[in-house]
Amino acid sequence: MPIDDRLRTGIHQLAADVEPDVEGRLDAVAGGARPRPGPRAAMLVAYAAVIVLAVIVVPIGLRLMIGAPTVGSNPSAQPSTSRACGPLPVGIPGGSGGTCLGSVDPGAHRSSSFIPSFDYTIPATTPVAWDNPQDLPGAFALHPAGSRAWNGIFLFRDVAALQQQCDVSQDPGVGNSAQELADWMEANPGLVTTNRRPWSAGGLSGVVLDLAVSGTYTTVCPDMSPNDAYPAGMPLVPLFEGTGSADVIWWIGGAEQIRLYLLDAPAGGNVVIGVDAIDTDFLTLIEVSDPVVQSIYFDMGSY
Repeated sequence: MPIDDRLRTGIHQLAADVEPDVEGRLDAVAGGARPRPGPRAAMLVAYAAVIVLAVIVVPIGLRLMIGAPTVGSNPSAQPSTSRACGPLPVGIPGGSGGTCLGSVDPGAHRSSSFIPSFDYTIPATTPVAWDNPQDLPGAFALHPAGSRAWNGIFLFRDVAALQQQCDVSQDPGVGNSAQELADWMEANPGLVTTNRRPWSAGGLSGVVLDLAVSGTYTTVCPDMSPNDAYPAGMPLVPLFEGTGSADVIWWIGGAEQIRLYLLDAPAGGNVVIGVDAIDTDFLTLIEVSDPVVQSIYFDMGSY
């Protein structure tokens, strides 16, 4: 409730408690009418109480507004109790699990290994339970419990575009800024990009866009498919490779859809957030993931 609304409510409530007719008299004065004669002592008490309330509430409200954190920040979050993770579920890119939480309760959390560290919040009203099977310096994963592990929210750092071939290697002609990566994806005939727009939150700025395959890329690379994440023989379009302390290779194929948040790091490099739906409904995953993504706030002092 705005400060002035709280003040007005408190004034009227206090006035009614002190002298039932004072509230009406205050309204009459505010409307320009002459107040009717009344018990002078009660009026003085009521006005004194109004002044005291204004003196107390307004400075407190101003302090609250001045000290309000940046949108997306979560200063109350503390490193959550993590554990060593075993081998990752099939299909999650980025190597072994490092440290992770396993099941993630609603509330504020902070990554333990990812660089830069970040705060995030699982809403109390979340319609799904969440798991955190991976927390590495260069890769982090959250996915809805009960869903396949490759459907969820993934974070990577310092990614570079891949050449469109089975021999996985970085494309030297593509820069690693958010703008350059987004431009490369839009120009890639194997991809369909939609909903591109600037995005700024979590302390970083960049580009967000949605990805799907166009069907024109027909090369099948048997060594590229992570076990049963994709059917055998499916063409997979190479996207990017992570160069930030994690063995990350990401591609897209079939009916898969991805929302990518490509973010520039202040001192160079990038951070990527991806909401990836390989074999689940994309819009439903976006709906349950968006509050979590919007709550992310990066601590760039740890980059």
